[in-house]
Formats: sequence, structure tokens, C-alpha cells
Amino acid sequence: MDKAQSASMTHLHSKGDYTILDFTTKGTNDPQKDARELQPVTSSMEHLEVRVAIDNDKAIMSRSQSSEGINRPDSRSPVPFLPLVDVPPIDADITPAPPGVDNPTYMSVNKADSSKDLTLPADGTVGLADDAITKMPNEKGEDNAAFAQSTDTLKSNKMSSLSSLFSKPKHPADPVPPGPKPVTKAEKRRKQVFWFLACLTVLFLAALIGGLSGRNMKTYTRKKPNAQRAPQLEAPPMGMSSQYMYGCNHTNIETAIKNMADTVSTDLADSGYKYILLSDCWQSQRGPAGKLLSKIPGGIKTLVDYVHSKGLKFGLHLGAGTLTCNRRPGSYGHQTSDAETIASWGVDYIEADTCYLPPGQTADNVQPSLGDALLASGRSIAYSVMSDAPNVQSFADVRQLGNGIGNDYDQMMSMVDKIFRANLNSRPGIWNDLGLLEVGNGMGLAEDSTHFLLWCALKSSLIIGNRQQLTKQNLDFLRNKKALAVNQDPLGQPVRLMVSHFSPGSIARYGVVTGDYCSQANESNNYLWSYNNMTKLLMHNSGRCLTVDMRLKWRWYTYLQTCDINNYNQKWHVDWSGGHINLLHPPGKFVLSTAFCKARNEGTPAKVTSTCLEQLEFLLHRDNEHFRIKNTFTNRCLTVGGSPDLQIYSGVLSDDKMVAVVVNRDVVANQITVDWNSLPNIADRKVSYDIVNVMNDSVTITSIPFTTNIGPHAAKMFIFTPK
Repeated sequence: MDKAQSASMTHLHSKGDYTILDFTTKGTNDPQKDARELQPVTSSMEHLEVRVAIDNDKAIMSRSQSSEGINRPDSRSPVPFLPLVDVPPIDADITPAPPGVDNPTYMSVNKADSSKDLTLPADGTVGLADDAITKMPNEKGEDNAAFAQSTDTLKSNKMSSLSSLFSKPKHPADPVPPGPKPVTKAEKRRKQVFWFLACLTVLFLAALIGGLSGRNMKTYTRKKPNAQRAPQLEAPPMGMSSQYMYGCNHTNIETAIKNMADTVSTDLADSGYKYILLSDCWQSQRGPAGKLLSKIPGGIKTLVDYVHSKGLKFGLHLGAGTLTCNRRPGSYGHQTSDAETIASWGVDYIEADTCYLPPGQTADNVQPSLGDALLASGRSIAYSVMSDAPNVQSFADVRQLGNGIGNDYDQMMSMVDKIFRANLNSRPGIWNDLGLLEVGNGMGLAEDSTHFLLWCALKSSLIIGNRQQLTKQNLDFLRNKKALAVNQDPLGQPVRLMVSHFSPGSIARYGVVTGDYCSQANESNNYLWSYNNMTKLLMHNSGRCLTVDMRLKWRWYTYLQTCDINNYNQKWHVDWSGGHINLLHPPGKFVLSTAFCKARNEGTPAKVTSTCLEQLEFLLHRDNEHFRIKNTFTNRCLTVGGSPDLQIYSGVLSDDKMVAVVVNRDVVANQITVDWNSLPNIADRKVSYDIVNVMNDSVTITSIPFTTNIGPHAAKMFIFTPK
């Protein structure tokens, strides 16, 4: 019973052989609730009967609800040392011992008048007044005198069991309970010393365990390598990767890698492809001494030996951080041991990612340490890193400039633009890796030709990332001797962008593209749009309307055109709450994609697609009429102004040769003129050249300038050989 209940008690009354404690409830019919909400007796309402059974030193309490004129048998079972429990009402003034009590001396406290009082002593226990106990022989046959003696003893003692029912009343004589023992300065000091020593012990054990699990685990700062690093690759590497075909979902990677080696050795090795790269997820865990273990049943050494037996070279994927991008064991803290292990397996090539770097570390901090460890391993191992650091050539052979082009033409061209925007040219000693070759993965024949020719001319790594078995047409692309000769040319100079302009009537000039970050585009009118719910036209601030161009199947680009309410290619539905812009015809099927499924690059054309459901946000301008269209993933806003769609890249080759790649980025065919201004300005330029179209050896050109027709998204490569 809590304090609120004990405060609501009145007096203990006694009359003759009965003693009662009068109190009442708030008048509910719920006995359990009534017992919690006791109030003083003010009228002849329902009463509670309290019974106490005493068996030696054991007190047993029970209670029941009693009403006038109700006769029911008592079927209660006593509950030792518990709060009041619910029991059925009873009818008798004197009730035998409840069932289950072994020979108790039973005391009944029942209804009576208030001729005698029992008071609560100052110490909070309940004392019993004279004649308060019903004198009743028990089952052992004890006489009344013996029973009276037991009651006298009971009266002289305090009933600690009843005191547990009632909290101490507020009484001025109540003693103040003793408080907690004050802590002395010496005891406080001892506790501080104890916890300090405990923390030191934990730190020592953690350091000991870390040392046992990896003896090389420490924060690396690069030291000057003992040996001077020499280039490991004379030309951009060529080969095939398992990343797209198998990835992390392979069931028998050992057989898959052997099949790759068979394909390359049979169909591609004569053209210069020689590396077989095993991508991420081959790692299992680290051994007791921190040695990197593989999950290949026969071990990495078995695969390496098989690849070497085919006259090819073997490469592995590692993580420069604590984990790889697919959460396999990384090499951070284990650079030396991993390099020694890899060298013992006979690995020839390492490509590293920079996921899960330790706090405070950057890619340019951790990758050089792994490169130095590979250099010190005693084996010639080419090293590919994700870095654009100025000194990357001092610790690596290949520079990865992205995570691939995603089998998308515009992503591919965006990667090319990035090279010239950031001045990241390939050169002997450090070759660029623009992403795996996507030839045959679904872009289309024209896009495949542009992709392959630009990768060759820009001196990129040529690592095939096929997603399916290569067809004869795919193999013919990949084995083009003249294009591969440009890529592997000993001079090692990539082409430069020489000409870039819009074609006549080009839609690229008014192309809708991903622009700057919205936070930096607040004041630019080029980012403002308005929508007419009646005409369904989405108008740019320039007065032109958003239009979809359907001339390329499944590559529907958007651009601005003069508004026309009868043009169905300008009809849009803006889903303000859902964050989408849908082409109205056909309804709900095609959605405006502002950044090609979460592509991050600025200048990526916006197009209509049925696969990319990007979340858009409409930011209202301060004029309450215009708004900006924001991609919530990239935080970039939609703007206008595409890249020029006609471009010429050219460069020099060995033996006084020149190369030019002509690219049409437009969605329609165009004519492009190649003149002397679009070619390298070299001192020993000859007067006449034999000009060969590398994709069609039968076409030769004998004079400069010349004009050529190029289809949409297509490219042509010309090699100029002096006569």
C-alpha cells in the first residue's frame, strides 16, 4: 500500500472479540481498484474486511469485500507477505482458518463499533488493544489460557507484517531515517585509482589483441621508398575484367576466370590483350598472422599459374582502406604483408579502391604506402589507383578517373569532357583508366564506335568489361589493328580537343541539362521555370518550352523550342507532391530524368525515360510564379545550354603520323569538315598524307581539307601518314 492509501485510514476500533479497521472505497465495484483508492468512512458504505493469520513468525494477510445481506462462502487462499489480494466476499463474523494454512492461530478483524480504539504508534507498527483478538481454540486443542498468553505476547510485540501494509503516518515524533554513509576523501581517491587502473588494463589488452591480429596495423605516413620507382607499363594495359560478368555473385569464380583466360588467349591475345583481372570479393578473411586469405577453393596461386600457362598476366582487386567497396578485408595497416603475399602468388597487376578509409586519412595518403610496399616486394607489379594527385606517377602506373560509364553514351562523353576540363591527360608513366570497355553491352553500334575510338585515342586502359558473351561483331571492334596501334603507340601522346562547335540547327544549344548546385543557382534566371496547368506547357524563363526529341529510339533528349499548345511533345504533367515530371502522352509512362539515374556530373543532358524514377523538388522563386527544378540526390538544378555537338580531337603519333577523331554528339546526322586548323600544329607537318578511316579501310582520302558525313552519336578516326 502506498503513502496515499495509508494517509486515507481512520482509526482502528475494537468491540468485544472483534477488531475492525474502518475505511471505504470511492464506490466502485472493482475490488482491486477499491483496495488502491481507500478513503475514510463517512457513511454506511461498503467495508473491507482485513484478516491476519499468524503461524509462528509468519504473517498471512487477506481481505474481502463485505456488504450487508450478502452470504457467500469464503474460498480465499492466503498470500504471504503480499499486498492485499482480491477474494470473494464472506458473510461470517468469525471465519475458520483459510484453506492451506497449517494450524494457525487465526485472528479475524471484522465489522464492529467504535467503542474501543486501536492507535498507530509513532514507529509506524500496529499495536493491538485489549480484547481486540478473537480468542478461539485452534486445531491442536490449545486452551483459551494458552491462546490468551500467545495474544499477550503478540500485543507486546510490534507486527512488522502489518507495517508492510501501511506506510508510516505523518507524525512529528517519527525518527528521521538514516541517510547514506558519507564518502570520505580517501574512499573517493581509492575509487578513482581503481577505475584509472581498469581503463589502462582495457587499453593494454586492446593493443595486445590488435598486435596479435595484425602485426603491421598502424597509421601509415609515407616514407621515401628504398628503390626508385620505374614505370611498370610501357603502354596502356589491355585485358579483361570479371567485374561485370561475375562480380560478387559468382558461384564458381575459379572456373569463370579460367574460361576468361581461354577466351582471351584464343580470340584477343594476338591483338595485345593480356591481363586477366579478378575483381572484388575474392577475399575471405585474414589468418592468425594477418595474412590475407582467399575463398578460391584451389587458392589464388592456382589461378595465377593457369593464367600464366596461357601466356597471359594476372591481376587482383584490393582495397587501400580498411575494407574494399564490397566490405572485404582491405590492406590498410597490412600493406607490407599483403604485398609480400601477392608477390608470392605471382600477381602482375593490382587495382585498388579507396572505400572505407580510416578517419583522418585520404586516398592520396594511403595509396602511396601500398605502392611502396608493392615496389619493395621484389616483383614487378603494375599498380592502378583512384587518384588525381599531381605526384601520382611517383607511386602508381594507372590512374582511375571514375567508376565507369554505366553503359551510357552521355556518361561516356561526360567522362571525356572531364579529362579536358581538369587537364588530366595520359602520358608515359601514368596512364588514364576512363572505365571498363562497354562494347557490346547495349549502347548501340554508333555509340560503341565512339566509345572504342575515343578510348584508344585518349590513351586509356583497354580493359574489357563485357556483361555477356562477346559476339563476332564485338570482337571485330575490339581487334581493330589501326585503332589499337594508336592506343599502343610508343610516343604515348593522347589526342587534344581541337574543334568544338554547334552544328547548324543544333538542338544542343538549347539542350536541357543538369546545371550547378541549386544553392549556387539562386539568382540565375537560367534556372527558372513556370508551369501552365491549363495548356500543360513547362516554360523556361527564356520564353521557350520544354520539348522532348524522339528521333533516337529510347534516347529521348529534351531541349527548348518555341511553345506550341498543339505539340504533344511539349505536354507535361507536374506531380508536385510526388516529385516527378511525366510526359503526358502516353500518360504516366515516361518520366523526365534530370541526371541520368543519379549521375553527378554537371552538363549531363536531361532526357525522358521509363526506368529512372528520380525524386525532384520544386523550389518556389521569390516572385511566387517561377520555380527551380532540383534533383534531390545530386542537389543540382535543371538549366539550359548543352555542350557543342560537333567535335574534332587530334594528336601526333610516332613516325610523323597524325590521328584525328571526329565526333557527332547530335541526335541527327551531320557533315564535319576537317581542315588544317583542326590538326596538330607540328613543325614537320608534311604537304600530303594518306588518310585512312580505321573503321573502313576501303575509304581513303588524299587531300586536306575534306568533309565527311557522320551519323548521330557516331565517330570516325582518320590516320594521316606522310607521303
